[in-house]
Amino acid sequence: MKYSPFRRPPARRSELKSGPEAEERVFAVVVDAVQAQRLLPGERLVERELAEVARANRQAIRNGLLRLKNAGLVEISRNKGARVAQLTTEEAVQVFETRIVIETALLGKLAQRYNDTVAAALQDIVRAEGAAYDEGRIQDARHLSRSFHMEFGHHAGNQYMSRFLDDLINCQPLLLPFRDGKVSEFSGHALHIKTLGALARGDGEEAAHYNTELLNALQAEMLRDIRSAEVSGGSPPPP
Repeated sequence: MKYSPFRRPPARRSELKSGPEAEERVFAVVVDAVQAQRLLPGERLVERELAEVARANRQAIRNGLLRLKNAGLVEISRNKGARVAQLTTEEAVQVFETRIVIETALLGKLAQRYNDTVAAALQDIVRAEGAAYDEGRIQDARHLSRSFHMEFGHHAGNQYMSRFLDDLINCQPLLLPFRDGKVSEFSGHALHIKTLGALARGDGEEAAHYNTELLNALQAEMLRDIRSAEVSGGSPPPP
């Protein structure tokens, strides 16, 4: 049996093969495969395989791929079809720069509306993240780290900024091939805890300070990996 990078979403009764729900399944199975690095930058997406795993018709697939393109995860060309996006070095830097701007704004808003419900949701993610690091489940920890940023975005009260942030964070695994199998030297867990403390005090500026420190560290690690690949004769994206 041919290996598939996709996991089939749970089936639901009366599931339609067209419309927004089918398009969401197409989007979700591709994002899941990219997040788990079962799909890597440059790999081709086969419509027939997407149709089977997402239970979607051709129109739903095309609309789902268009949404993935708009999110920066997929490149579509007439001759080559749809492929997982390959970020240039400059695009990767721009992802981090944009995240800092958006997340700073969202944390400022969240500090003004922080409550026990939001605190509990974020604390659950941070506790699970810490446990994943302690047990050596690095991929799970990375997923939980991304979930932390998405979650605080969802609670900040600006759905447009939050939606854009989700797309930027979903692009993050496209940078991981630079690591060439190396385990990241950086863990944002401690800074997530400090961010939560600042939010609990209602201090959005301090929360944004810790969050920016985290994103700058991740960007610095990525740039070190790119330079290392260049020195060793690898083939990182062009600047």
